[in-house]
Amino acid sequence: MGNPTLTFETAAALQDSALAQGITAGTMVLTLDGELPVQFLAPGDRVITRSGARVLKDIAVSVLQDVPMVRISASALGHDRPEGDVFVTPGQPVLVRDWRAKALYDRSSAMVEAQRLVDGDYIRREVVAEARLFTLYFEQEEVLYAGGLELACASARVIV
Repeated sequence: MGNPTLTFETAAALQDSALAQGITAGTMVLTLDGELPVQFLAPGDRVITRSGARVLKDIAVSVLQDVPMVRISASALGHDRPEGDVFVTPGQPVLVRDWRAKALYDRSSAMVEAQRLVDGDYIRREVVAEARLFTLYFEQEEVLYAGGLELACASARVIV
């Protein structure tokens, strides 16, 4: 495997993939160097995940216009979860550990696509005029801490 690279996706390619996963610019991610805005991360950085510190293998960056997003309002998923309003893609998996997990899945926690959490008040769909999205890739699937949320990230991808 070659060196990790920072790649840029076209808007069409990302929209064709139904906006599977993505974290917006400005969202703070927990790393071994403390919390850093996602746009400051680079391949090789060590990010804190639920399974420990993991090496970031790759980052895909996309700039989209008039993109559907999900806004999760501050404290919508528990005390300081998230810490402030956070935008994620509709398909971004979010770890839920509150009454929603019990009500939807009869479990104490569940990984749920953001669009399935929309309630119209505290978690809602919005069209964002422009969004810079960062998709993080690790050796295997991981759950990282970003903006007070626990978000799933994909395993490493093959770049051609």
